[in-house]
Amino acid sequence: MDNMLAYTAAEQKPQLPAANVLEPKRLEFILDSGAKESIETAKTSLDTLVKDLELVLYKFGHFGKALPKMFKISPDAFIQVALQLAYYRLHHETAATYESASLRQFKYGRTDTIRSASLASKEFSENMEDKNASLEKKADSLRKACEWHKAYTNQAISGQGIDRHLLGLKLLAVENGMNVPELFMDTGFQMTSYFRLSTSQVPAKSDASLCFGPVVPDGYGFCYNPRKDQFNISLSAFNSSPETSAAKLRGVLEESLLDMREVLVRTLKPASKL
Repeated sequence: MDNMLAYTAAEQKPQLPAANVLEPKRLEFILDSGAKESIETAKTSLDTLVKDLELVLYKFGHFGKALPKMFKISPDAFIQVALQLAYYRLHHETAATYESASLRQFKYGRTDTIRSASLASKEFSENMEDKNASLEKKADSLRKACEWHKAYTNQAISGQGIDRHLLGLKLLAVENGMNVPELFMDTGFQMTSYFRLSTSQVPAKSDASLCFGPVVPDGYGFCYNPRKDQFNISLSAFNSSPETSAAKLRGVLEESLLDMREVLVRTLKPASKL
């Protein structure tokens, strides 16, 4: 994203045209009634999808990644745990969560899955909602949830995640005409792969953010660019889902981030710089 924005902002030097270039000619497409009908159907379907998407873009300006780093907490883990708390506050439960993990250190590597929802993040969310829980208990569970997320992230980017290995097992069975292993038919496995929270961190020096839609009908899309003094965030949901609201999630996410800052500031000392 930074390279693209820098290229478009830079002054482009004029270039000589290539020699012997043929003049472009307009292509006339001959369409039968079936093709025309398919085009109209596609236009209608696209318009329906566009109208169904609720997209919220905003800048969280109270603080940025500098704050969690002061307490030796991964900014990505901090944001992911905040999202878990926000979802718990809004829906009173946890949900399977996908965060993309880059496998670029491997040849032909693409991505694996960081499963951000954990027992540690659930315990933290419960503690934050418990009026009888002390600030120290909340801070301890916050740090543990962030440490768990960072550890799983390191495993995933090192090829030790579970999702791509399981996908390979499934595809090998299909390609060889074998029955798909029973694991993939298990209700529990299917629930863990129904990602109501689909997320991705896209860090950039530019003051920008990317966005994408939910991957399930009653889910959310969550993309963020953690900057030094602010978080650029995009949230999405489907208007057709009565259970989800990107606008409401935005509100509880902001509240959760601020509450987490308060817990850190009131209980922990910032780490001294080396």
